[in-house]
Amino acid sequence: MAEADPSNGLMRLENLITDDVHTRIDPMNRASMIGWGLFFTVAHQVRAVLVLHKAGACGAASPNRRSALEHTITLRWCVDQGDRIGDIYNRKLRNDQIQLAKALKADGTKDRYKDGYQVMAGTVKAVNETIASDPNERLAKIEHLMQGYGLARERTFYQVESRFTHPTLTGVQMFFKDDGEAFHVSQMPIQDEVVACDLYCLWIFHVAMLAFNEVLTDKPWTAELEAIAKEYGFATTLPQWQGSEDLNAR
Repeated sequence: MAEADPSNGLMRLENLITDDVHTRIDPMNRASMIGWGLFFTVAHQVRAVLVLHKAGACGAASPNRRSALEHTITLRWCVDQGDRIGDIYNRKLRNDQIQLAKALKADGTKDRYKDGYQVMAGTVKAVNETIASDPNERLAKIEHLMQGYGLARERTFYQVESRFTHPTLTGVQMFFKDDGEAFHVSQMPIQDEVVACDLYCLWIFHVAMLAFNEVLTDKPWTAELEAIAKEYGFATTLPQWQGSEDLNAR
């Protein structure tokens, strides 16, 4: 029996994203709104990977595959964490703004970027006055989420992809090899497709849609997602939280 064609599954997933999908989002639900942005980032990255795959540049798609994985896991956490995730990310923004402000002070350019500095200062002040610290803030780091959801396999893949995203010997060795008789160099990656891009995109897109479906009213994608999962051997349920943090209690 021939294996199912990933391109067919991807087309079926894309067809689920209808023009009226926004009507199934509650604008007063912060988790839904944040989930919207997380989900469509995954969709955007998946499309980028497929374009690079078609161009024979799969090796250049590592940052996109890595980003799609990060956003999918964060989307899953967003569904579990609920409305509270908005405060957590505002606290993270506060910390980032503090670091940027310190950098401007350190290199003496605070006055040159006065308007931007004031925006950062205003953000920090507003968060300090309105949002209390949260013990779950550490979960904004993807490694902690992977551990909390027991995603050992995904964490290994993420670490491998990082070797092709950042400067490493693993990455540069894609362009040369020593076969014992000669040292060969290439202007294109010797082994271009690190993973099967189309199958990877189908899998990560399916997981992201499983998560996003949870915050859509009436969960409209359930039947088709289950059918695709059965056809391609994917899970029909999302990973469950195993960490010590309480994702529900304030």
